[in-house]
Amino acid sequence: MDDNSTSSGSLYESTSSSEEGDDLDEIFIAHIMNEYEEIFLCKTPQRTSMLSGAQFVRDMIEGHPQTCYELFQMDKETFMNLCDHLKRHENLQDTRFVTVEEAVAMFLLIVGHNVRMRVVADVFQHSTETVAQPFKEVRRALCRLGKILICPNNMTNEVSSYVASNPKYFPWFKDCIGAIDGTHISAWVPANRQTSFRVGKEQQTMHVSFGCID
Repeated sequence: MDDNSTSSGSLYESTSSSEEGDDLDEIFIAHIMNEYEEIFLCKTPQRTSMLSGAQFVRDMIEGHPQTCYELFQMDKETFMNLCDHLKRHENLQDTRFVTVEEAVAMFLLIVGHNVRMRVVADVFQHSTETVAQPFKEVRRALCRLGKILICPNNMTNEVSSYVASNPKYFPWFKDCIGAIDGTHISAWVPANRQTSFRVGKEQQTMHVSFGCID
């Protein structure tokens, strides 16, 4: 009698434990399904502004001339001429999502103001991938254009007197055939040398000179 009672009790406990395990499995599965739905099926829309990238560029072109100059680093006429030239001579074309004007505007914002692509993506209401590809195409087109526009009027093998007499440039720029310009590039500097490279309160930069070499 006692053995039967013990067996019945063990069987009941085993069945009860099994049911509790099944309940936990169901709760876990339901939790996973709920998370999946929230992440992949019920996404919160991003970049839902009424102002599209095309409208943003249109506002720059039709708005105050100083605004266009401050954002794109060039006046309206120059901007439109550049876009037209890239269309006609560098085969840049409007895509399904981005016009040539948008692509050039995004490029100018990024390189002219050191703006991150995520910021530009939000301004123009595009994904970062949609910003990255036109950026590369405009960059390549401008590099090709630079080989045509950035060149001396008279080719000569003589070293410029300005370069030859300046130890900062000679002999490194002795073959330079165009203008020499420089810019500050962000740099990582050892703590004991940061004072010489500091611009402003915290930023460290290195001044780098560039020139067109034959």
